[in-house]
Amino acid sequence: MSMEEEEPAVAEIMQRRVLAVEMNTTAKECAKAMTKRGVGCAVIVQGKAAIGIVTERDLVSKVMADLLDPSKVLVRDIMSTPLITVTPEATMTEAGKLMADYGIRRLVVIDREGALTGIITAVDLARVLAKKRGYEEAALNAMARMKEGPVGGPYQ
Repeated sequence: MSMEEEEPAVAEIMQRRVLAVEMNTTAKECAKAMTKRGVGCAVIVQGKAAIGIVTERDLVSKVMADLLDPSKVLVRDIMSTPLITVTPEATMTEAGKLMADYGIRRLVVIDREGALTGIITAVDLARVLAKKRGYEEAALNAMARMKEGPVGGPYQ
């Protein structure tokens, strides 16, 4: 981004509707909730505090690959922790740097009091960049999951 352009804050591009589940939720219940909401992760909470995250990859590698019964596995036992977080005031670049530094694709957004306020993903960052570049770069559009015309494909 050039110096003349104001870089968007995380609050401007984050997703505010976050799937949050309690730490004693089963992996099966979590997976069903993720499927129903069409999301790839759930933030694990204890009271109002975000304490971990469960992704599709966690469910596959920590439950399915070991042939565990998902109705008997609790998310607290498979969640990724410690949680890497960012504040709503952080810049898009700061969020991207955290993702790159930790090798992750999602950051949980928490306010100064520690309350869960959203989530920002690598796809969200790619969408901002794709739009800024006029959707002219096919590789960036692919990362942003953007295209002209109807969305879909053979895996729907």
